[in-house]
Amino acid sequence: MRKRFEKETHNGWYVFIAASMLAIFVVDLQTRVGVATWLFYLIPLGASIFLTRPGAPIAVAAVSTLLIIVDFQFSAEGTAPLIAMLNRTFATVVIWAFAFQTRMSIMSRQSLRKQDWMRTAESTLSQRLLGELTLTDVGERIATFVSEYLGASVGALYARQDAAGAVFIGGYAVPAAHPARVSIALDDGLVGQVLKDRKAIYLKSVPAGGLEISGALGTIRPKTLIVTPVIADGETLGALELGFIDVPGRADLELLELLSEPMGVAIRTARLRTEREELLRATQAQSEELQTQQEELRVSNEELEQQSNMLRDSQARLETQQAELEQTNVQLEEHMQMLAHQNDDLDAARRELVAKATELERSNQFKSEFLANMSHELRTPLNSSLILAKLLADNASGNLTEEQVKFARNIYSAGNDLLELINDILDLSKIEARQIDLKREHIGLRPLLDNMGQMFRPMAAQKRVELELTLASDAPTELETDSQRLRQILRNLLSNALKFTMQGKVSLKIFMRAGSGDIAFAVEDTGIGIPPDKQEIIFEPFRQADGTTNRRFGGTGLGLSISRELAAMLGGHIELHSESGRGSTFTLVLPRSMPAQEEKADRVVPPPPVSAPVRSRESKVTERIPQPVPSLANGARLLLIVEDDATFAQTIAMLASGLQFECMIAHTADEGIEMALKHRPTAIVLDIRLPDHTGLTVLDRLKHDPATRHIPIQVISGHDYTHVALEMGAANVLRKPVEREQLLSSLTALASKANDAATRAVLIVEDNAMQRDSIEHLLRSEQVQTVAVASAADALEKLRSSTFDCMVLDLALPDASGYELLEKMATDETYSFPPVIVYTGRTLSADEEQQLRRYSKSIIIKGTRSPERLLDEVTLFLHRVEASLPAEQQRMLRVARSRESVFEKRRILLVEDDVRNVFAITRVLEPHGAILEIARNGREALDVLARSPEMDLVLMDIMMPEMDGFEATRAIRAERRWANLPIIALTAKAMPDDRQKCLQAGANDYITKPIDIEKLLSLLRIWMPVRRGAPR
Repeated sequence: MRKRFEKETHNGWYVFIAASMLAIFVVDLQTRVGVATWLFYLIPLGASIFLTRPGAPIAVAAVSTLLIIVDFQFSAEGTAPLIAMLNRTFATVVIWAFAFQTRMSIMSRQSLRKQDWMRTAESTLSQRLLGELTLTDVGERIATFVSEYLGASVGALYARQDAAGAVFIGGYAVPAAHPARVSIALDDGLVGQVLKDRKAIYLKSVPAGGLEISGALGTIRPKTLIVTPVIADGETLGALELGFIDVPGRADLELLELLSEPMGVAIRTARLRTEREELLRATQAQSEELQTQQEELRVSNEELEQQSNMLRDSQARLETQQAELEQTNVQLEEHMQMLAHQNDDLDAARRELVAKATELERSNQFKSEFLANMSHELRTPLNSSLILAKLLADNASGNLTEEQVKFARNIYSAGNDLLELINDILDLSKIEARQIDLKREHIGLRPLLDNMGQMFRPMAAQKRVELELTLASDAPTELETDSQRLRQILRNLLSNALKFTMQGKVSLKIFMRAGSGDIAFAVEDTGIGIPPDKQEIIFEPFRQADGTTNRRFGGTGLGLSISRELAAMLGGHIELHSESGRGSTFTLVLPRSMPAQEEKADRVVPPPPVSAPVRSRESKVTERIPQPVPSLANGARLLLIVEDDATFAQTIAMLASGLQFECMIAHTADEGIEMALKHRPTAIVLDIRLPDHTGLTVLDRLKHDPATRHIPIQVISGHDYTHVALEMGAANVLRKPVEREQLLSSLTALASKANDAATRAVLIVEDNAMQRDSIEHLLRSEQVQTVAVASAADALEKLRSSTFDCMVLDLALPDASGYELLEKMATDETYSFPPVIVYTGRTLSADEEQQLRRYSKSIIIKGTRSPERLLDEVTLFLHRVEASLPAEQQRMLRVARSRESVFEKRRILLVEDDVRNVFAITRVLEPHGAILEIARNGREALDVLARSPEMDLVLMDIMMPEMDGFEATRAIRAERRWANLPIIALTAKAMPDDRQKCLQAGANDYITKPIDIEKLLSLLRIWMPVRRGAPR
């Protein structure tokens, strides 16, 4: 039956649902398979929310599913059957998910209606029972209201009179002569049983002799009978008997249970009111007796006078107590004032703590900034010291004594120790500042063990300690985490274990953690152990178990602190079990897949700082004497070294001279660009941190000049610019400090890349035969040999057996995706890994692009102008002289550079009050494809950004009316949505403090007036945010 609190559903909805499903079925039946006509089934399914039955959406979903299956069987053929079947399967899942959601909505709506219905009944009944009512009035009102509200045809209410039974107090449609209007014993019939058991009775088959429904034409027996107790405050006060023609629902029973309390309270109140009236009548009868007792009262007056005297005494005592209470109140007020003063003191102390916390935070920030800036300042001189010490220790000329060689080796060893200490301190600072970026990659556990063995077995053999490395049978073959940080943690743990173990064994075991599914790396030793009271402090920075000045073992106390923080960043932790004198076990626990890092910014920008800060070593630059340009014999090679550190530059020159290089040294970015354009060196070694501009500006300028873009450039820096520099066309990137062998290897590679007469090899991986042939035809020349394959397996075979200078890769391959091929190349060292250019025909998502940029140097989307861009990128990575290319290829390169893709349709806000500068900059940037918005001062710039928030970059003049560039830049940075918007300041002066003010105000970089157009374009290329599908 329909629930009483439900509203009638209009039949039109049922007709609409049926008609729409039939229409969709007919249309889908006549439509080819593959067209998503099934989406329209969501319309009748959505309309079912207006029905009252929760099962209605399920029924509609079931019918829709059946119709979809029938349509699939009988519809005309379209797309591939498997795709169509997957499409229909997805449709079924969506329809059923929507159906269950709709069903939950109907049920929720019904629940709310039910609650409202029950609250309305309770409120209405309470209103009807207000007033001075007798027990009979209460019974009649309760029986009438409940019967009418629940749709009962007859009802009777009984009030419990005493322990013996109950009496009829009211009814609804009960005949006057009916036997129900009598008293009922406690054990008599259904009512008596309910009064006794305090439980409701529900009968669907009513016996004869009970309540009957009487009418003018006769009587009928109710179909259903309910007898429920009336209970208030745990006391059974009566019973209510109701007869129904239909079958009541569960909600009706719940309502009766809810109304039991107000009905019981009303019965009890009416009964108490009757008893009060009887007492009143008895009191009136007694008043007559009281009149006869007046004489006795006169006698009692004397006693009352005595009592009044006693009351006066009591009043005096009360007055005394009141005075004492007032004194107490005064004391309480003083106490409250004292508490208020204490609260003020607490507030002041709290504010002082907040100020100290803010100051501490600023101090930590200054410390982090100081350590970050000191990274380059420490590494650069140390780099030269290590290389020179290594040269002296090798004693290639044989002119040093054995003792001098020993001194040089000691200097080299001490320098390496100092470098390790610097790295530890800087790593700890970066970890505390959360400035370490993690790289998610797959690492094989067996190669990891072999690597640890190669690294630590010589140390173990020297100390005569056994080193045992074990990979459990239940451990997986690989782990997804940051390989560099995992190796750093294991190196710290193993080096500590070997340092503190004089005899016995050190072991590393990799196994699965029972229950959690995590991977455990247990490093166990038989060394000195750690006392329980020292096991927590060893993880604190600069703390050791033995911190005395005469301790036996050295060290800084940073390794374990760094390891614990790195483990937490990788999603794991380090556990320690140790006993003093019995060894220790450090267990690194990591998840099989590293958790995702939080997004730090919406825009992709190069790593800071791109602008070189003003250095304290500027005096060294001014003292340098310019070197004469070396005279080159036929076939000689010229190396340009762009490095502000004279000592390190001379070291590089000395090493390069051994490889038949003639060397030139430039100490600033401008000087390096000038020398490169003038002398066209064979190769270039470039430092990133230079006094006037960043080395990335030099790299960009040279790679965008057809006369110099072929020159291989080796980048050396104290910071990690690997990804940015390689994308901009660098041949290789080394990070200071650099070993002598690394420098020699990189210089040898530069000599090889600079040989334009040598034949370059390009591997083309493309499954489409026509596309593969066109790429071969595009790239092949006398100096370029192309090898084309159609599958990932063939590509791996070629990479295993041959070395290539560049690789062009399509992502859609028949046997594996391009992602899987790149992952295999990265994790397996048996394959060569040349620079990769992804040449794909589909638009990539942001996640796909981010994943590809871990391996690929450039990403090109196939289109009208994509062949020219592909030729441009391949020529850049092959380091070929553009003038030596065939005429057709030179023409295509000119077409590719006519409008740079980095500027195409990019929105640039130019904030400049001088119309001449506005005109000049506009004439430069608009031909490159940029769209410029103009603002005459800082306030107009803020208005433009508010109207057009999708700006890619801002060129900000400093000296302007109304609001200058400093204030405007600060206002832009104050808005969170513009926190990552690149801002390049246009300064009229080049004083160091002016530059520093620009950076402190929030500018990312600066350029001085008069503006050098090539420098401006280079800065724009560096800072322009990367957009999806665009190469850098």
